[in-house]
Amino acid sequence: MTFDQYIQFRALFFKASIEGNAFNSAHVEKAFREAAEKHPEELKNISGIISRSLSDRLDNVIGLLDISKRSFLELALINALDRAEEIIDSVNPWEFALPTEQDERDQEEGDK
Repeated sequence: MTFDQYIQFRALFFKASIEGNAFNSAHVEKAFREAAEKHPEELKNISGIISRSLSDRLDNVIGLLDISKRSFLELALINALDRAEEIIDSVNPWEFALPTEQDERDQEEGDK
């Protein structure tokens, strides 16, 4: 490890401790399980079948980072959705779409 890498590691470690990011905390995982039981309408279990090699890569990365699978996937989904929405907004796929009746009602209400 180089000096710069070590300083970056320590700075990020300190930042995570200040921000309370305990991604692998048994306490956090237990809280999610309890919340799912008490308030199932607030949380949703998602799943999908993926290739064995992708699953192995995921297991290797989360093991190396010492992070829970749920935390890693949640962070990955947030990043992917943020990026997808950014791209969609930049493309503006609705630019030439015909307005709907609801759009017209919203426009009329905004003009008042």
